[in-house]
Amino acid sequence: MPEDGLVKLLREQLKVERNFVATVEKLIKNIHNVAAKLLLLETQKDSEKHAMILEGILKVISQEDAKPLWDTLLDSYVDKLVVKTNLERHIKTEKTMIDFVEKEIKGTKDEGIKLLLEHIASDEKKHHEILQTVIKQAYKIKP
Repeated sequence: MPEDGLVKLLREQLKVERNFVATVEKLIKNIHNVAAKLLLLETQKDSEKHAMILEGILKVISQEDAKPLWDTLLDSYVDKLVVKTNLERHIKTEKTMIDFVEKEIKGTKDEGIKLLLEHIASDEKKHHEILQTVIKQAYKIKP
């Protein structure tokens, strides 16, 4: 397996993420404040997502003929088109969500709701940027 130090670090972080998910799962049962519960749920879901990403990285770099991630191709031309089309559709959906949330932020007087909406807007903008990079880098269509 290449880059043993990296593999060790990824495995350690994967363990941290999984432990955090379990800890929050127990903790959340005793939280009654809706905003606090939502934020804890979000951090839990982020850690679940991070664990899946780390698992994916470990899978890619553990292959005999490990290549840089952007050089790892989808198996077929059709799969590439389906993934690219769905990512582009999701980008449009996120753009609509960003516009909606930003409008709602301006209209609400409740500071708690405003904070949560600003958080959603920030996440959607990050997702939007990441998906555009993925499409540009990983899904260059070559027959």
